[in-house]
Amino acid sequence: MKEQKGHHDLLSDGHPGQSRRGPGFVDAHVHLKDMRCLDAVIDAGVAAVRDAGTKNGSRPVISITHERSAAPVVVVSAGWALYKKGGYGSIFGNPVETRDEIRSEILKLRHYGAGIIKIMASGMVSLKEPGKVTAGGFNKDELRFIVNAAADLGLGVMAHANGEHAILDAAEAGVRSIEHGFFMSPRALDSMSKRSIFWVPTAGALKRAAGSGTATTGIQGFVDGLIQSHLEMMQYAHGVGVPLAVGTDCVLPDPRYAEAYEAELAYFEQAGISHGEVMKIARESGARLLGINS
Repeated sequence: MKEQKGHHDLLSDGHPGQSRRGPGFVDAHVHLKDMRCLDAVIDAGVAAVRDAGTKNGSRPVISITHERSAAPVVVVSAGWALYKKGGYGSIFGNPVETRDEIRSEILKLRHYGAGIIKIMASGMVSLKEPGKVTAGGFNKDELRFIVNAAADLGLGVMAHANGEHAILDAAEAGVRSIEHGFFMSPRALDSMSKRSIFWVPTAGALKRAAGSGTATTGIQGFVDGLIQSHLEMMQYAHGVGVPLAVGTDCVLPDPRYAEAYEAELAYFEQAGISHGEVMKIARESGARLLGINS
């Protein structure tokens, strides 16, 4: 395992206190409780974030100028997520079942100014049953309908998806990005590469969840092995041209946000991606994913 660089080395290229915005660092997967959370974003030297939604879905904001920032902090927000009724996702969004319900929620989000639609295409990695993904997710036809309904309003879709089947279904439906993507496979990555679908791996999020104190020693060992496989898939993804972006999956405010962002960058390097390429992923690739100028 490579030695992790200091916070300022990673976030400021060796210039402590200097947040190098323009293009600036991007976090493509956070959850904002409110706009006051951006204090932590600015302190970490991050210039743009993609808000993957919260249960209450604070009104989406495309960009704001923070009083402590010399340049705008860009926020592309999903507002709240859509999940299949009865499945995983209640802590982040609203349940939908019929096509009318799906269309209605997307229209509502667009009205509020959402810049992306967030969906749960699968459950989460189980921290009780090693190797399992919890129940949840839309089927292939539903995914296609969601993507097309969002596209009709000029919106892309970011898909929480774990497990090869869910990832492949989401990719074939034409989502903008796969979020998390645990139990990724070369087959799924080849499909994503062909369609230029982004992957936001959020490796640190699973590590933090396993270390929260509720997971058993056995689960923590399983998670360590899963993260190692995840890193191997990240290296494969980079090699076959899957566009990558950095995402922490932090729920903000979080006093350890800067540390989490640093750790996420370090995971990309541990995956065998050079420091220079990681900086491009964190800045230019993230900016492309969010649809902002880099």
